Amino acid sequence: MAESRATSRLSAILSHLPFVSAAPSAIEVAVAELQAAFPAEQLSLDVKTLKRFGQSWGSFSPPAPAAIVVHAESTADVVKVVNIAVKHRITLIPVAGKTSLEGQFLPPSCCNPPSADTRLPSGKLNEEEQTVATRPTIQLSLARMDKIIAVHAQDGQAVVQPGVGWQSLNEELAELGHKLFFPIDPAPGAQFGGMVGVGGSGTNAVGYGTMRAEWIQGMEVVLMNGEVINTRGKGRSRKSSTGWDTGRLFLGSEGTLGIITSLTVRLAPLIPLKAALTSFPSVASAVSAVVEIIGAGLSPTSLELLDGTSIRGMNLAELLPYKLEEEPTVMMRFSSPLEEVVNVALDKVKEIVAKNGGRPLRVARDDKESTKIWGARKAQYWSQQLLIGEGCRTLLTDICVPISRLAEFVERSELDVAQSGLLAPIVAHIGDGNVHRAILYKLKEGEVEAPPEVAKLASKLSKLAIELEGTCAGEHGIGTTKRKYLREELGAGTLNLMRRIKAELDPLGLLNPGKVIYETLEEEEESKT
Repeated sequence: MAESRATSRLSAILSHLPFVSAAPSAIEVAVAELQAAFPAEQLSLDVKTLKRFGQSWGSFSPPAPAAIVVHAESTADVVKVVNIAVKHRITLIPVAGKTSLEGQFLPPSCCNPPSADTRLPSGKLNEEEQTVATRPTIQLSLARMDKIIAVHAQDGQAVVQPGVGWQSLNEELAELGHKLFFPIDPAPGAQFGGMVGVGGSGTNAVGYGTMRAEWIQGMEVVLMNGEVINTRGKGRSRKSSTGWDTGRLFLGSEGTLGIITSLTVRLAPLIPLKAALTSFPSVASAVSAVVEIIGAGLSPTSLELLDGTSIRGMNLAELLPYKLEEEPTVMMRFSSPLEEVVNVALDKVKEIVAKNGGRPLRVARDDKESTKIWGARKAQYWSQQLLIGEGCRTLLTDICVPISRLAEFVERSELDVAQSGLLAPIVAHIGDGNVHRAILYKLKEGEVEAPPEVAKLASKLSKLAIELEGTCAGEHGIGTTKRKYLREELGAGTLNLMRRIKAELDPLGLLNPGKVIYETLEEEEESKT
């Protein structure tokens, strides 16, 4: 009976979500209240800014500018915006570094343009800038909340606002003379709010884990009722078994459950890194070597795989002072405060590489060469585009499979790529089975959407990963592009639990709606057709 009542209540809550909208006058009143509550420099109503916030270079979604962008500078600012949005039933989308790739911060469908007199001197809209007002939206930018509030060096902690970038934090730590750093290294420009939102990672994941590990030790979060909570209270202890781990609710929630306004992050000792690389006759032999390296307890910081096509792009970009063989290549890094420990590990790696048919291991001679090698790896997104030249566009896929099934994924996905007629080079975090195939394409004159083969190939790769006991999203999150795979990957029970949590924390369905999960079961069913 209790379960039946809960189900009925959930159905009642969810049934109205797709109809949450505001009358045309409601957004005007909300904008007026925002203008009264904030100075002009914290509000954006101009075309250029709204379009910039309403599109993502990593998404297929068309531009969808919001009605207004509010640039928060404090937790109090966030609370004000939340209260105004809820009062007038306006969709609210938090955004920070804008480096996400799955449409996480884009307004749902398309949103109403601002008043004509704020856009063009003529008071009219250019054709390309006209949108249909289906759901008025406020975008809440957290990028100006970019303060490092405190560094507790002895505790290996820092307290940061969501607009702080991981690179900025590391630069500040270096300037302060602290031999500490934050080791999770996603895309350049990524900020902590978004990094926590998608549960991201980077090239250091094999050694340090992901954002879902214990690198986030506490968060201040604004809920949709205007309440401000701290997931660990006032505590900063390294560990705690007090109560439920409520912070986990917000890790990977992609801005759908609450708005993070500060974070206590864990720092790691900064120790020297040495890079090395080698190539193999096949992906299977490269995977075999990596499994042995990890199994031998050699504790690499990074293990990356680039296929021969990606190496061709690297060579075209001349990112290294020497050309590499266009073969499956493993780039790796080892770290230790003791140089002799790294040297012993690399000697063992040389044996493992030779055993698996690899070329002689090329070890960086000094820090400068190590930095150069890893810089080439980090620039792969751009060097791959040289493979088809000017006008290249990229859909970067993001699957993860057990390492033991990585070679099978690559082999089977090669057939899918060949059938598509597209070019899709590989960059993989091979140490944890996370594979990015970069689907490269060009638009023909007059086209605005990617060829259908692009989306079809991406879908095949996601489904193959799930078939191989993996996931459709290794580190980029779900957004709007991966929602259709969640039922198959997570199961109906988990998905229903996620819906109940969303309904409890955001009963009006205003906070970043339609991200991670569909707003209704009906919408999910329609997506299958």
